[in-house]
Amino acid sequence: MPGKKWILLVAGSKGWANYKHQANVCLHYQILKNHPNEPIPDEQIVVMMYDDIAHNGNNPCNGEIVSVVDGSNVYSGVPIDYTGEDVTPENFLDALTGDKSKKQKVIESGPDDNIYVFMCGVGKEGAFPFLEKELSPDKLIETLKSMHDNCKFSKMVLYMDSSYSETMFKDLPEDINVFALTSCSKYIETTPTDYDGPRGVFLSDKFASHWLKMILNTVDFTTTTFHDLIERAQPTFRLQNCDPANPDEKPPCPCAFGDREITKCFLSEFLQN
Repeated sequence: MPGKKWILLVAGSKGWANYKHQANVCLHYQILKNHPNEPIPDEQIVVMMYDDIAHNGNNPCNGEIVSVVDGSNVYSGVPIDYTGEDVTPENFLDALTGDKSKKQKVIESGPDDNIYVFMCGVGKEGAFPFLEKELSPDKLIETLKSMHDNCKFSKMVLYMDSSYSETMFKDLPEDINVFALTSCSKYIETTPTDYDGPRGVFLSDKFASHWLKMILNTVDFTTTTFHDLIERAQPTFRLQNCDPANPDEKPPCPCAFGDREITKCFLSEFLQN
């Protein structure tokens, strides 16, 4: 029997200079909610972002965050569940694993449910930085293994857009029903794109912008797979396995990890109710 679909959208940074990370999270939410075919209800979506951009003193349009797609406001209606100092690696892991001890919104998934995680942030080698603390790859992989062992999901897809993000998944097993895609190899920083002159900021990073636009332009989630999206990206990006044959070679991005069979899943299995 098909289970529920759960979404976790995370921006790990704060500050006007990092506008793009929260803009990407808001855009992703709007893409999912405005898709014509059975959007996932808010009670199955968890959003984590500092929320210091829309009403920032540098913002020429107070209360708005604009989209990399068409400049529209993507902030309106986003249910932000974790803001400010609550944007921490501990709360991220609690939300992912369904730990309700802090009485905050979490993913209450079971063995038949699928989980999709979208994370964007500054990034560094061997860590995904939040505001004051960092999420280590060891802790992330340990958590994913534990969730698998405790039947907390059927399948999971994680997308991470941050510099050196390959280092977060190098030890991800192939047999725990998790697929991860990172925007950068262990050698490479993210490439900002779509500079906005009036705001003096970039609205996205290169691969995140490409990924979100591909999802936005996918009319039918029931006939398009994650593999299809990856194939569409091939003219611009060349997908890499997580461990290049030559360790001294610097591969292009993005990089793939874990269970590649999951890429055969239709988007509807994760992004549609």
